[in-house]
Amino acid sequence: MKHVHSLRTFFLKSALAGFFFLFLVPSASAQHRYPNHFRTGVGFAYILEGDNSGALFSQQYTRELTDHLHVAFSGEYLSSSRYDKQALLFTSRKAFVMFDASLFYDITETGRYTIKFGVGPAVRRRSELDLVRGGVPEGTVTTPGLAPGDVFAHIREKDIGGKLVVETDFFNDNRLFFGLRASGYMYDQGTSIFAMQVNMGYSF
Repeated sequence: MKHVHSLRTFFLKSALAGFFFLFLVPSASAQHRYPNHFRTGVGFAYILEGDNSGALFSQQYTRELTDHLHVAFSGEYLSSSRYDKQALLFTSRKAFVMFDASLFYDITETGRYTIKFGVGPAVRRRSELDLVRGGVPEGTVTTPGLAPGDVFAHIREKDIGGKLVVETDFFNDNRLFFGLRASGYMYDQGTSIFAMQVNMGYSF
């Protein structure tokens, strides 16, 4: 009887191990079966100069090159502002349209999640409206402010730079996934940006 009980325990453990193995194998191979990934994201962005903050929206297409290398192309839109409670007005408004390409490397990859690091070039179209007290550079387009000597400076520029990203994805089935992203943007002109995002995506 003791021998029969031992056999039952052995078969039960074997069955559980088998189900666990079958559960992991499809998840681990899902990324390799579907090398293309599209993700959309929304998050918080902080503009380092001027203490501006706002919302960042992004769309990204990723293509797996090898088991650990990926190339990604992104389009992003950032809208931010700064409000002066004493003056009861917005002293700064910024809108950025940004495009970048990144090469990612998998730091960690399992059947359920990945952690990637990426770097690449970036460009943006920058539109800014800032309250300036005092002089402004010659040729700057301005509109009068409320107080004497105050003007709003209008800036429209194109900047080039780079992007650093740490990204993680969590897989809940063979195609759908969600994740988090922390990214930094640095440009030759204007201010740098730091952003945190939540992503959702689809593999195909």
